[in-house]
Formats: sequence, C-alpha cells, structure tokens
Amino acid sequence: MSTKLVQIRLPEDVKEKLDAIFANEGTTTPQGLKIIATQIANHGYSPLTFYYKQYSRPISNELKQELRQEELKLLGIASNDAQVYPDETSLNQAFKDHLE
Repeated sequence: MSTKLVQIRLPEDVKEKLDAIFANEGTTTPQGLKIIATQIANHGYSPLTFYYKQYSRPISNELKQELRQEELKLLGIASNDAQVYPDETSLNQAFKDHLE
C-alpha cells in the first residue's frame, strides 16, 4: 500500500498538549493523528460535522434534539430515565458499577 505525507503546523502549546495526551495513551502525536484520520476515513464522516457548520452540511434541528436527548439519557439526567437510589450505599455501588 502506498502512503502520502500530510503535514500540519500547530501552535507550540497545542503540540505540547497533544504530545502529553498521546504519550499518556502510549503513542506519539503523529501516530495518534494517523489513527484519528484513519477512523474518519473508514467511517466516512467527521466528528467535526457537528461542531463546525461552515465546513460541512448543517444538521437538522430534529437530529440535534435527538442527540441531546440521547446524551441526557446516557447521563441519567432525563427525568423519565433517571434511576432512584434509596440510600447512600446503593448510590455508591452505582458509582462503582458505572465509573470503575
């Protein structure tokens, strides 16, 4: 498989932050960015679509609302999906089950 070189210039502080983040994950910034680019190419869409309308097609308000509702459900914030814990012991157990 042939490869192509992609180069970018980043502010020094951004590069240093990336280096620290990727080093913490056991890789380098170039390898981390290669992984991200490969995932975007393999999945056929960019996560930036939701954040930078000027570079992509805008998403509908209905989709934004659905995404917001799903996020609230996942966080247990949506009132109809919220779990009730009768005591501190069961609440602490829930934290252990979901966060560890």
